[in-house]
Amino acid sequence: MNFIDIGLYVAYLAFFIAIAALLLFPILSLVKGNIKNAKASLVGVAGLAVILLISYLVSPADQGQFYTKMNTGPGQSKLIGAGLVSTYIIFAGLVVITLYTVVVKWFK
Repeated sequence: MNFIDIGLYVAYLAFFIAIAALLLFPILSLVKGNIKNAKASLVGVAGLAVILLISYLVSPADQGQFYTKMNTGPGQSKLIGAGLVSTYIIFAGLVVITLYTVVVKWFK
């Protein structure tokens, strides 16, 4: 086992902990009676799911020379494309939100 394998296992562990927290905190907010915070969290989760679904639907299942060389099928190619498209969408959204925040602060 080398450092890359250890890093991958740590990344997988962090990913699954983040997913568990993403799903458990809204449920805990509902149990505690804080419906407003739970609703906001669930809207965020639903928004992320919509972005991922749209990304998957618009991503191509291309089979180029690189994919053939790496033994990647059309389904895997579509998932890779969906990951890239969703990353671009989220990054663009963050840029828009940041610019909006800066402009609003200028006028306050």
